[in-house]
Amino acid sequence: MNMPICQHCGHKWSWRETFFQMTSFKRKLKCSNCHSYQYMSVKSRNLISLFGILITSIYVPLVSFNFPLWSILTVGLLTYVLLLLCVPFIIKLSN
Repeated sequence: MNMPICQHCGHKWSWRETFFQMTSFKRKLKCSNCHSYQYMSVKSRNLISLFGILITSIYVPLVSFNFPLWSILTVGLLTYVLLLLCVPFIIKLSN
């Protein structure tokens, strides 16, 4: 797994930089090195949307087998946090 690389200057983004850029919910991500705007690639956006489906699909078997609410919420929260921590590794940038 590699971190995103700016398509304009070749700067390799750090995990922290990518995470905070990602959490701003802006369509444009600004390179800290050359200050050019980058965008997430279509493939990256599709993978991130699949994470949302994955989180939702985890609840179905837990609810179907009548797990206690606290365990369903705990599993959901842990899954969400783990996926959120992994997202910076799958982001690819494009101009």
